[in-house]
Amino acid sequence: MSFILVPSHGEDLQVNAWNWRPTLELLLAANVITEDDHELMGAQGCGGKVDAEKASRIADVVADKLIRMAPGERLLANLAVSKEPKKLAEFGLGVDANGIDRNELYSTTYEWLEAFAKFCRSSGGFKVM
Repeated sequence: MSFILVPSHGEDLQVNAWNWRPTLELLLAANVITEDDHELMGAQGCGGKVDAEKASRIADVVADKLIRMAPGERLLANLAVSKEPKKLAEFGLGVDANGIDRNELYSTTYEWLEAFAKFCRSSGGFKVM
């Protein structure tokens, strides 16, 4: 599943759910988005919108997180930072879903966060599709 961020100005930015979920968790924890925003932005086609001012605040939050990360690191779903390579999750018959680490499953890269901050600064606001 992927999300398309459609800016007021410039090119669309596509992101998969694996990277988008921890990004939203970061924004929620920083109080730059509300619970309602989190819900709308976390579902495709539900009308999640960000105005230019909020997009600028989002870029600031992401840039602040990047200062405490290094290229090649990942932000996990619980907002911890890891240097460890992402482990492949296996799904199928006989796989216990309780044994899958959500923090490992949903993680985003330094590089994605960097691209997202740049997108937010130039977007003039955006909507989530």
